[in-house]
Amino acid sequence: IEAWGAEAKKKLDGRIVVASISGGKDSTALALLLNAAGIPYRAVHMDTGWEHEDTERYVREYLPGALGVEIEIIQSKHGGMEDLVRKKGMFPSRVRRFCTQELKVYPMKRYLKAMDDEPVNVVGIRAAESAARSKMPEWEMSKGFDCEVWRPIISWKEQDVIDVHLQCDIAPNPLYLRGASRVGCWPCIFAR
Repeated sequence: IEAWGAEAKKKLDGRIVVASISGGKDSTALALLLNAAGIPYRAVHMDTGWEHEDTERYVREYLPGALGVEIEIIQSKHGGMEDLVRKKGMFPSRVRRFCTQELKVYPMKRYLKAMDDEPVNVVGIRAAESAARSKMPEWEMSKGFDCEVWRPIISWKEQDVIDVHLQCDIAPNPLYLRGASRVGCWPCIFAR
């Protein structure tokens, strides 16, 4: 971890690290890795207004103490999912999948753009999660976010994520312990 952290700090070159914390196992593992490497970061949670109450408690009450970091809560200018559905007059569909953009991407873009210094947007994405994610590089300049995006756990397997929780004695989101395979927007209308 020390060698990896030293190399990462060189690449970061003093820039502000902004880590997206969803309350899922991957974003928590990302924060644990940054902590272990001694890389300071701002933790940000995008409140979609569509999260399970256990996820919201986990993010707002458990993780700040467990990670030793304040988690900033940001939201879409449209409010949450219910507000967005009313505004659009429809639910997202396979053809019009607007929820992620409106509730997560745009609020993060606004957050990053409002910063005085150049940030690095850090996300807990793993290649094994999907075909699209398997093609993502660890580092890339994002025109959409107008900053560099870093995916430090892109090559991790699910067991690596579980192991870091166990090694750091951090409880996972309680929904996993009750059998949920994912804990994003609850219920995601695209989840199986």
